[in-house]
Amino acid sequence: MVAPTQNIKTLLLDGYLDEPSCLGVPPYISPHARYLYGALEAGGIPEEMIDYLTADSYRNIKDISKLEEYELIIILAGTTVPGHYLGGQPLSLAEIKELGQSLKYPTRVLAGPITLVWQDLPGHKILDENYDIITGELAPLEIYNRLKDQVNQPGIKINNQAEIASAISDWAITGSRIFKDHPGYPKLVAELETFRGCPRSKHCEFCSEQLKEIHYQRKPEAIRAEVKAIAATGVHNYRLGCQTDLLAYPWLEELYSGIREADPDLEVLHLDNINPGPLGRKDSTEARRLLNIICKYNTPGDVAAFGLESADPEVLKVNNIDTNPDLTFRAIERINEIGGQRVDGIPKLLPGLNFLAGLKGERKETYEYNLQYLRKIKEAGLMLRRINIRQVNPLGSYQASKVDSRRFKEFKRQVNEEINQPMLKQVFPRGTIIRGLWPEIKKGRLTYGRRPGSYPILVGIPGDHLNKDTLSVQVIDHGYRSITALPYPFYIDQASLIELEQIPGFGKKRAEKILLARPKSLQELSELIGSGFPLEDWQDIFKFSP
Repeated sequence: MVAPTQNIKTLLLDGYLDEPSCLGVPPYISPHARYLYGALEAGGIPEEMIDYLTADSYRNIKDISKLEEYELIIILAGTTVPGHYLGGQPLSLAEIKELGQSLKYPTRVLAGPITLVWQDLPGHKILDENYDIITGELAPLEIYNRLKDQVNQPGIKINNQAEIASAISDWAITGSRIFKDHPGYPKLVAELETFRGCPRSKHCEFCSEQLKEIHYQRKPEAIRAEVKAIAATGVHNYRLGCQTDLLAYPWLEELYSGIREADPDLEVLHLDNINPGPLGRKDSTEARRLLNIICKYNTPGDVAAFGLESADPEVLKVNNIDTNPDLTFRAIERINEIGGQRVDGIPKLLPGLNFLAGLKGERKETYEYNLQYLRKIKEAGLMLRRINIRQVNPLGSYQASKVDSRRFKEFKRQVNEEINQPMLKQVFPRGTIIRGLWPEIKKGRLTYGRRPGSYPILVGIPGDHLNKDTLSVQVIDHGYRSITALPYPFYIDQASLIELEQIPGFGKKRAEKILLARPKSLQELSELIGSGFPLEDWQDIFKFSP
């Protein structure tokens, strides 16, 4: 790496992260990107010499030679779990290789979770030839120490957890500057880290968290200071997503109350991972206490991701997964009991369930175990916010099972038809009002948008609404993974043909009649649409302009 002087022009290229314990794909910004920025400045490179660029902004650069003006380019990358994204696309391995081969002058550094597995990637020799690869697993710490070493100043010992946590917290505050440089600003969600590394002594066989040897735990006051700095930039959405199990954090009340205190204008406060095994094993009083703390301070629509991964006991055993179907069922019950309360029509906190296909020990009976388990949850009247069904991303020496594509597709179809759609109707019944929706993309006749937060429901709204900052909508129909909604309030006498045609049971002829007649009352509307449409069920949705 080049010597750190006042003249080193540096680019931090955020290629986005997706780990079991961290999400950094827009609208989420990972803490790792903020830590890196802060580490660069703390290491001696001044703010005015550091630029921040996202993967999507990089793709908009027509002439890559413009990057030759930099002396140091650091790429942060690594998606160690499979995912599909709407708000942005992580930098691909092909793009990283191309960038490394194309640029000649800048020193090129590769950092992030990709460096934990880079030698297992296809064509890894190209990476080795064109990048200085941060083999130290915590890139901000490694880069800071390198910069300090080159000017003969002391760095931070990698075995001193308290010192690392303190430095990370300082860098997070400095790194909050990148929010304003993000193309999605201010529609961003800050991913917050409470601790690093899985607390289990023996890990799930397939999980990349076991590759992390540097562990630390951050204090609530440090996170509070970070939130205050982020709020000062104009971003007020937060997700406690960068830890393997939030309930393993020992200062939960101080954490949540401190975040609320640090940002009085807070709009979203959600979480990500909770391990269902420990939650199911806890004494019921203690479990309720912890869940009540979360639901006291969080905002509606929160989701706790449960890594059951499989309902097949043999698969759970072979992969050393720290839960079982009974414990997970108990955890689902407990979250429904406390978090199922609705605020503004939206449940406060619900579980999300993860299933992985291709795990070691998978057999033909595994899919039946999974389907029967989901049926049990549905029959019990319990709510799941979402069900993630993915194929395992084998890392290192993990020996994944071959996925039977026919059986896998059939399982997904059954889950969609039997579980997902009925579950969405239960969680978001027709007439539910969803506020603060961010329009993101238009496909065909629909604009798709989501609220900021954890696993937000994808909402299709008839028409083009991309010019709007936020939307309030009212649910009218349910798909397998998304819902359809109309702008709220919905004045039927001012509605467009596209909006009217999306109303279930209306059809084109009824829509055209309404468009031409513009009824001014429920009586006029009833006469227009005739019998056969349950108008009484829609009176809370159909309104008439004053």
